Amino acid sequence: MKEFKEKIVEEVVNDFIKRREERLKLEKQWELNLKFLEGEQYYSLLSNGSIIEKEKNFSYEKREVYNHILPIIERRLAKFSQIKPLFSVRPTNDEEREINNAKIAEKVLSSTFNKLEVEKSVLQATKWSETLGTAFYKVIWQHNSGKEIGKTEDKKIFEGEVKISVISPFEIFPDSLFHQEIEDCTSLIHAKAMPIFEVEKLFGKKLKKIVTRFDEEEGFITVIEKYERPTENYPLGRLITVAGDELLFYGDLPYENGDEGQRVFPFVKQTAGIIPGNFFGTSIIERLIPVQRAFNAIKNRKHEFLNRLSSGIMTVEDGAIDTDDLETEGLMPGKVIVYRQGMNAPSMLKEEPIPTEFSLEEERLLTEFVSISGINDVMNSVLSPKVTSATALEVLARQENEKLLLEAENIRNCCLILAKMVLRLYRQFIKGVRIMKEVETDAENKIFYVDKSVMQSDDVYIDSENEMLFTQSQKKEMLFKLYESGLLTNGNGVLSTVVKEKMLKLLGYKNLSSENSVISLHEQKADAENKKIAKEKIEVDLIDNDEIHLTEHTKYILCEYENLTKEQKERVFYHIQKHKENQKKENEYARTRKEN
Repeated sequence: MKEFKEKIVEEVVNDFIKRREERLKLEKQWELNLKFLEGEQYYSLLSNGSIIEKEKNFSYEKREVYNHILPIIERRLAKFSQIKPLFSVRPTNDEEREINNAKIAEKVLSSTFNKLEVEKSVLQATKWSETLGTAFYKVIWQHNSGKEIGKTEDKKIFEGEVKISVISPFEIFPDSLFHQEIEDCTSLIHAKAMPIFEVEKLFGKKLKKIVTRFDEEEGFITVIEKYERPTENYPLGRLITVAGDELLFYGDLPYENGDEGQRVFPFVKQTAGIIPGNFFGTSIIERLIPVQRAFNAIKNRKHEFLNRLSSGIMTVEDGAIDTDDLETEGLMPGKVIVYRQGMNAPSMLKEEPIPTEFSLEEERLLTEFVSISGINDVMNSVLSPKVTSATALEVLARQENEKLLLEAENIRNCCLILAKMVLRLYRQFIKGVRIMKEVETDAENKIFYVDKSVMQSDDVYIDSENEMLFTQSQKKEMLFKLYESGLLTNGNGVLSTVVKEKMLKLLGYKNLSSENSVISLHEQKADAENKKIAKEKIEVDLIDNDEIHLTEHTKYILCEYENLTKEQKERVFYHIQKHKENQKKENEYARTRKEN
């Protein structure tokens, strides 16, 4: 057994070293990207993979940095922060129970994403992908997290919870750099430096031998997790965890997080610029670096030229004056220059004014920043003589968003995969009934109950358009046009309560109405009646909102029509007819008041 452990550890460590050496040049490019983002822009990447700082050619050479990369990345991140996809879950069939289960699954997603602050994680991952080209999410189940549900003699028992971590590309090592997607890899390594005491606590093992072959800081150790896809020899795959020379874990892939209950790697990859046939993507910074270098150079040369124009260059006949004194004190106002009798007096060298090519090249480089990054400065557009109307500005804004569509769609797809993995992990590990809090409600401490049965469907889809397609102002304008055209009102020109609530929510003024919680309560009451109505005749209550109840009862009868007996259908139709009669009376009363 000891020889087996040593062999496994050696294989994993050697595999990790090999993969790290293969992508060393990529890591250096990432380091260069980070330097340029931070404003250290006089570094270069050599062909041998090393990064060196460029020395000054002359002592007087100016080396200021005019960082356009940072504001471009900040502006792009601000754009991508608008991406907040809305998820829906398709039921496994058209039965009322499965439809309700799908609704509960949607609540689970909303509650979990809110509790785990997934929006922040997505923004953090986008920062990594924008800077280095690629970012990763790790979706796992933590057994020692969540609500405490019991105790044993030596430890506490928790209900467990999903954990979503953001991982930089520095920590991920595929089996081949030429596999396009994670699904193409047969194995994947996640290597991370962790405090030694934390590793010992996590795995319950004392690390006897600490190696430093991975450039580890004092008190830290590299933990290597190797994930292997299911094969004929290992039908459930393998997960091997190594730290130092110790085997910390050896077993099956732990999560049924793939389609049809398959066990796959618990990682989701987010890529900024996709390179066909490459695992890691490319960052916009890599394309901006040459432009940034040229811009720094032109600005510095321009300022050197201006310095010469303002300070002037003096020509002096050899031996005519004390040049050391002149170099030390310069040409201060009122300075008296004494020169030898019989020699030519010192004079200022006449220089030509600054060439227009400097300004023209500077403008061309600024335009190139916009062309490459897809980010334009609206104020510059307003001041441009080419832009003469608000419509033109709107076109510019739309064109800017269109350049970001592909990356925005990639971010949305990553969120979709995260949602599916969350539901699959709950389905695998949840035990008994769990209490969760609702998010989309105004009521405080609104809770609902969940068990494994409601997670049968993981068919999640995004129920909202790509946020880069339309600006917020465009969405609001379209909503008002739909309202003015009468498409959102009923036959009497009345805007229903449900539609009004949705409009206020889309406009960002949900809190203006207090009816949202009431609507939810009406829907719950109608749902409860649906479960009783097949067994007994139910009368309409005075407090019922007929419109909401009719919608819920009609959905019920359409979904369960084939499963209901003749008597049950009659009871449902009777109840629906009573609501329609009440609604007709209310409409007639409203019309009479309007006429009078």
